[in-house]
Amino acid sequence: MGTDTPGGAKLRALREQYGKTQLWVEVEADLGTGYLQRVESGRVVQPGRPTLERILAALGARYTERRQILEVFGYTVATPPPDDADRAWARAACQRELRDVLFPAYVLDCTSRLVAWNGYLPRLLGLAPTDPRLDRIAARPVLESWLDPSSPLAALVVEPAAFLPALVRALRYELQQLGPEPWAEAWLARMRAELPQFRHYWDTTAQEPAPAGAARALVPVRLAVPGIGELQFRLSSEPFAQDARFRTIYYFPADPITMQQCAAWAARD
Repeated sequence: MGTDTPGGAKLRALREQYGKTQLWVEVEADLGTGYLQRVESGRVVQPGRPTLERILAALGARYTERRQILEVFGYTVATPPPDDADRAWARAACQRELRDVLFPAYVLDCTSRLVAWNGYLPRLLGLAPTDPRLDRIAARPVLESWLDPSSPLAALVVEPAAFLPALVRALRYELQQLGPEPWAEAWLARMRAELPQFRHYWDTTAQEPAPAGAARALVPVRLAVPGIGELQFRLSSEPFAQDARFRTIYYFPADPITMQQCAAWAARD
C-alpha cells in the first residue's frame, strides 16, 4: 500500500484542477490502466520523465505547472523562450483582464516582447488604436525601446535617470527566477553591445544589494504624453500563474491628474 508523496499529491491536484479523471488521462497519455492512480498514491515513487511529460501533455499543462511537477519529481527543467503557440495562448488568456483594467496595461513575455495590450497603450503614445506603429513597437523587446533614445517609448520618459535603472533592477530579478539560460545570456550580451544606456545601468546596478521583490515593485515613471502633458504612473509586474514566462505590466495612476485623465479615456471609450 503506497502513501502520498509530494509529487503524487501535486500531480493529483493538477489533474483535479483540470477536471480530468485518472482513466481519461491514462487513455490520452497511453498509460496502463491504474498507472496514474499508483503514481498519485505514491506506489510509483519515481515515474520516468517521458511518462510524466505525456501525462502533462494530456492535461494541457502550461509551462509553470509542467515545471513544478517535473521539479518535485527531481527533474531539471530548462526555460525556453515562448514560441508562437505559447504567445497565442497568452494573448487569448489575458484579453478579459486587459479589457477590464481602466488604465494602461500590457503583457510581455520573458524576452520583453509585447504580446497584448489594452486601448490605453496607444493613448500614451498619442496613436490611434489601429496605428501600424504599434506593430513595429511589438516587433522589438519593450525594454530595448525604453533604453534606446531614438525610440517613441524612450521619448516619453521625463526622468530617465530614475526610471531606467529601476527597469534594469526588475530585469535582473526576473532573469534570476528563470535561471541561467543560453538565450538570455545572448540577449544580455547583445543589449550590452548595442545599447550604451543598458550597459551603464546593468553595470551600476550590479553593485547594489539584490532587492527582495523587484518583480512586483511599483516602479515610478513620469511620461510626457503627446497632446495631454505629463502623467505619473507606478508600474507593477504580475506574472501569469500558469506560465511565468509571461507577465502583465500595470500602469497604476499615481496622481490626481493622471487619475482624471484615465477616467476621461475610459468615459470616451
